[in-house]
Amino acid sequence: MTNSHRIATQSLAIAVAFLFLAHAAFAGAPLKGIDVKLGKNPGGGCAARTTDGGGKADFGVWPKGSYTLEFAPAPSSPAATPAASRTLSPAAKPGTQPAPKLHVVITGAAGGKLERDVEAGEATDRAVPLEFSLDGKQSLVVLVTAAD
Repeated sequence: MTNSHRIATQSLAIAVAFLFLAHAAFAGAPLKGIDVKLGKNPGGGCAARTTDGGGKADFGVWPKGSYTLEFAPAPSSPAATPAASRTLSPAAKPGTQPAPKLHVVITGAAGGKLERDVEAGEATDRAVPLEFSLDGKQSLVVLVTAAD
């Protein structure tokens, strides 16, 4: 193996290792600026919150029943935080910014904590909402982080 081939192989190995470590470092980072919309099933919209610096949206206690959650980057936010742009979906429409992949943890749901990976909806698209039930006793808190 020539010296130039050895250097090229080492450079490639370093680049692959860097990409792997960078992805691992940003996965799970809290996402600020994600709009979270709570809906009643049936009945429509109830409330909306935007995630804080820790990726949390606190809705407080809601009556017992079936609810939905939808997610979208806030209009004032360029797809949430820089970490979100590193976890973008390749399945976006041409000419649009891909929706970030999110990891969502819902506490306060009947039956315990729920965890799901979802793609945030875009202004022109509606993502499939998450469905869950509330028992009317616990505070609904949603934590949004960058998905793996």
